[in-house]
Amino acid sequence: MTDHVFVGPSLDAATVHALLPGAHVHPPVAHGDLLALPAAPGDRVFLIDGLFMQAAPVRHREILALLERGVAVAGSSSMGALRAAELWRFGMRGIGEVFRLYAEGVIDGDDEVAMAYAPADEGYRALSEPLVNIRLALRDAGAAGVITAEEEQSLVDAARALPFRARSYRALAGSGGPASDTFLDWLHHHPRDAKAADARLLLRSAAAIAPPGPADDPALHVHSSFYVAWQVRSTGRQVDDAWISEHDIIVVLMLLHPQYPQLHRRDTLAAVAGVSPADPRAERLALDAARERGILDPAWSPEPGLDADERLLRVLARGFGTVGDQAIAGHLLPAALDTEENRRIAAEFIAGAELVNARLPRPDPHVPQTRRRFSDERIDGAFAKAWGVDAAGFETAVWDRGLRSVEEFRVVAERFVAGLRMFGTPKFPRMEP
Repeated sequence: MTDHVFVGPSLDAATVHALLPGAHVHPPVAHGDLLALPAAPGDRVFLIDGLFMQAAPVRHREILALLERGVAVAGSSSMGALRAAELWRFGMRGIGEVFRLYAEGVIDGDDEVAMAYAPADEGYRALSEPLVNIRLALRDAGAAGVITAEEEQSLVDAARALPFRARSYRALAGSGGPASDTFLDWLHHHPRDAKAADARLLLRSAAAIAPPGPADDPALHVHSSFYVAWQVRSTGRQVDDAWISEHDIIVVLMLLHPQYPQLHRRDTLAAVAGVSPADPRAERLALDAARERGILDPAWSPEPGLDADERLLRVLARGFGTVGDQAIAGHLLPAALDTEENRRIAAEFIAGAELVNARLPRPDPHVPQTRRRFSDERIDGAFAKAWGVDAAGFETAVWDRGLRSVEEFRVVAERFVAGLRMFGTPKFPRMEP
């Protein structure tokens, strides 16, 4: 059994290790982190802190996929409490006061747990105070008779009116008249950090955290087209100092393997016909299936001189075999091309292209990670040369490579232009269909 803890400003790593010896401590969770996590049935994942602004937040389907796999998932304090309140009926466990406030509908805004904090190398030092901490400290002060119920609500409203980055106890000074000063004086002697307390409680409760069982609702339709597309972006391999995603490997094989158009067409038509790609009847059966469903010979074709059957076959292959740039996933890779040697060659080409990209100009000193982008003309020209097509045949070549538009092709292809210009087209071995 392996424990994974995603935490940042709520609790430091030393405390995590003291409360849960042997745990793997990860930074605040973001979209894709759980997809890349090597978690198996019986493992436990504890979500405490998470990103939501500087990166996409962890998606519900990522958590549901772990639950479906038999992994115990629990949350508290911050993003963990929020996701647990949304997914508890599917078997995600929630611990602590913040979770209960969300689950009971007392609070419902993401900003209740939002806060600004320093980066990891500064220990995730807090730069603002989360609203939920202020809310619970005011509740305690009210229960202690330090402030009235009206004063408590007034100070909560004052804190909520501030941008989350500007929320602090100091910012409340004077906002509620004498009551705010009375509250802050009391707080000095009764410090309150609800998020940290909940995080400790979660880790102390680890032994009781169980995976989903019969009492939990099953998670249905987890593996959507979105999920499988996210998955290939979050998994991959290391090539020297570069991490290469499965998504990029698939893109390079789609765009640069010379046999891709032929094999992709064959697989797509076989799927339309409902037979194996090796079945020699696939094209004829695909034509029959199309005509039975009312898909007739298209009178228009971007390529002149084709007979009626070939026009319809190309419409079928391009209609059923193309996707947008956000939907690229493993099913677009023909089985004949899905070999370790092809993947290795693609990954090495990508690593080389990234080295070249790293040396391209950065025109904006305020955004040093953003390099100059190749123009559409240079993207199209580099790939037209690699494919051996002219301008008239470029769009159809994009379709035959599995992408539904030239614009979406440019989104995924731009990163590899420098590699093509520097190294040429990678040399893949010829595959036997």
